[in-house]
This record gives sequence, structure tokens and C-alpha cells, in this order.
Amino acid sequence: MTNLSKWYDNALSPEQYRATLTDLKDGFDKIYDEFSVSRDDDIETLKDKDMKVLVIAEPWCSHCMLNLPILLRISEAVGFDVRFSLRDENLDLMEQYQTNGKNVIPRVIVLDADGNERAAWGPIAPLTKEAQDKEKQHLPKTDAPDYDEKLKDMRAKMKDIFSTDEKIWLGVYEDIKQTLLKA
Repeated sequence: MTNLSKWYDNALSPEQYRATLTDLKDGFDKIYDEFSVSRDDDIETLKDKDMKVLVIAEPWCSHCMLNLPILLRISEAVGFDVRFSLRDENLDLMEQYQTNGKNVIPRVIVLDADGNERAAWGPIAPLTKEAQDKEKQHLPKTDAPDYDEKLKDMRAKMKDIFSTDEKIWLGVYEDIKQTLLKA
């Protein structure tokens, strides 16, 4: 079991992380302001767990823009602390949580009170991946002359979808919640 206390202790508070947001701040704030956690048996069960969460993220990441406001709302409803470690400044940590050998974020790591890992989540929920894969179908081959332009357009569209599609928000919520319940 990995102990992540030193990473957690040196990580940013939610307020400090939110202060780093620039281009994605509006989307992050929109999701945070409009998403609410429904009180159910799962939330009550989570209140009995003694846990804290360390997130590997970056302010420029649209998946972070989508997932992290929802995680913060869960933490507020349940009463656990969340800290944020910036991926690009903490590559030693990120290398422990790679996805298929890549530094894909966000990564949500659930810790016990002593800082030991109990579970990990990320980088994306299944419903989010489904929406993203649907949009990727419209991209030309990577060697096409307009690939970079089309990729930029797709990213802008995904940012819009992420910040407005409440069905995706609920998919993220349920997926993160299931990981927290298993911790």
C-alpha cells in the first residue's frame, strides 16, 4: 500500500487550485455552481468513512474542469478533505498513476486517515469517454493537413459539452461515488 502523506500535505487546497484556473474557470465554476449532490444512502454511507482525497490535475485540462467540481461537491456533502497536486510539477507522483503508460489526468486517489491509498479513480468516467469517442470519429487522420484545426475544434466542442451536459455530470458523479464507496 502506497503512503501519500507527503504529497497530500504539500498539495494545494481547493481554493488554491481554483485560483490557478484561467481558460477553463468559467466552465469549472458553472459546473460547481449548478451541480448538486442528491442525498441518498450512498452519501450517508460515505459520511461514515474516514478518508481524504489527493487529486493529480492541471488547470488547463478540460477533464479536470468537468470532474473536479463534481468531486468537490461530493466532498462537501460527505465531509472529506481534497487536495490538488499539479501534474507537471509532480511528475514523480504522476508516474505512479499513469494510464496505459501516459500521464493522463485527473487522477483521484482516495487515502485513509494515515495517508495510505485505498482506491484510485480516473481519468474519465465511461459516459464521458463515450461522448469523447463519438466526437473523435469526426477527426481526419493525424497526417491530414487540417488535423490540428479539427482537433482544436473538437476540443472546444468537448469543453462546451462538458460544461453543459448534465447527463455527463451525473455519469461522472456516479462513477466517482462508486470508487469512493469501494475505498
